[in-house]
Amino acid sequence: MDLNETTEEVLNRHPWELSRTRCVLNAFSKYMDRQHKNQKRKRYINVGAGDLYFDKVLIAKYKKDEVYAVDLAYKDLASEEKNIHKYHYLEEIEVQGFDYAIMMDSLEYMEDDVDYVTRVSSLLRKGGYFFFTLPAFPSLFSDHDINVRNLRRYSRRSFFEVIHKVPGLKIKEDHNFYTSLFLVRFLQKLLHLPIDREHKVTTGWRFKEKGLITRFITGCLNLDFAVNRELSRVGIRLPGLSMLVVCRKVD
Repeated sequence: MDLNETTEEVLNRHPWELSRTRCVLNAFSKYMDRQHKNQKRKRYINVGAGDLYFDKVLIAKYKKDEVYAVDLAYKDLASEEKNIHKYHYLEEIEVQGFDYAIMMDSLEYMEDDVDYVTRVSSLLRKGGYFFFTLPAFPSLFSDHDINVRNLRRYSRRSFFEVIHKVPGLKIKEDHNFYTSLFLVRFLQKLLHLPIDREHKVTTGWRFKEKGLITRFITGCLNLDFAVNRELSRVGIRLPGLSMLVVCRKVD
């Protein structure tokens, strides 16, 4: 969970976060599993790691690996997980040669996105992967984006322009996801309905994580993600609330 969205009232994980964690990690695993065949410990840098939910799920799958989590909002840099290290700034990290870099819904906070991607990419080894999820479709910019202090949403073209300005990064995969949520947000914008007036779009979920309602909605989002990914492989791109992009550092 993004710490900009977290409140004291958060008791249950939102279906959006549960689905995103599962589906995105599954998409990333295609590239991770290939490199884990050599049995060496891998290192990740995760910018905008928030409350570490994704990182804990990742480490549960790849138990020998290490995550370097970066987030300005951390009040305490102590970590309960021995394989997760917390930092406020990139500059505090003294190691280089990371195998993977992750920015999940965090690049939109950076004033100079090209400079920031360049700086993170410089910490990657040659052959390493850079994973992104991003808020898609600038036309959907709403009260929720303002509330969580997003500076922008990305089109496919605008994000590709960012990557093309970063030396050595090549795009390997990209597709939108959550078409269902795109349609909801599109209608809200079209009808001028309030969005996130109470700042609870992803923090006010009152249903239990393992309850029927949460599991049903999470399953629908999982299906949405899978359909978008499969269609993208044959050149069909549906609109989605979010976008996933995988890049590789080639030199």
